[in-house]
Amino acid sequence: MALAFKEWACIVDALGKGKQSIILRKGGISEGGNGDFELKGKQFLLFPTLFHQSDEMIKPDWKPFLSDTRFHQEEGKVNIKYYVQVADVQVLTDWEKVKKLNAYHAWKEEIIRERFERWGNSIHLLIVQVFEFGASFNLDILPEYGGCKSWTEIDKPIEFVGRPVLNRNVI
Repeated sequence: MALAFKEWACIVDALGKGKQSIILRKGGISEGGNGDFELKGKQFLLFPTLFHQSDEMIKPDWKPFLSDTRFHQEEGKVNIKYYVQVADVQVLTDWEKVKKLNAYHAWKEEIIRERFERWGNSIHLLIVQVFEFGASFNLDILPEYGGCKSWTEIDKPIEFVGRPVLNRNVI
């Protein structure tokens, strides 16, 4: 079994291309409905999804990452290219601190503000090092991968070997 983190396909692309090395997260509705995000592992696959993704929620200068995000899909499959190792995780409760991260992610301020304020004033910050697999691989899209949740488990052994997309000192 391998742990996979579901994220908008455009964010997965931004992470994989080294443009972004943070993830801001509030828990999904399927995670208790009260915003309780839980970091389930320090290393996990990035599972690209279009669930809730919208180009209106992405900053204009980040929109090129939307152009090649057809769910990384090919006839009922999802393409996995990247995995991450979490360098640090924090729960941010001060909106001014969250705003200072604006240059480091693709989301528009209003979507991050809405997430921050939903279910109480907080959001999780994950600082991650992204690795690209030597060869990407496809997974069948199964019903259990769907829904508004951050995590899914892949019933396949995965060897986490890849090259870092950024030097750790850059992160």
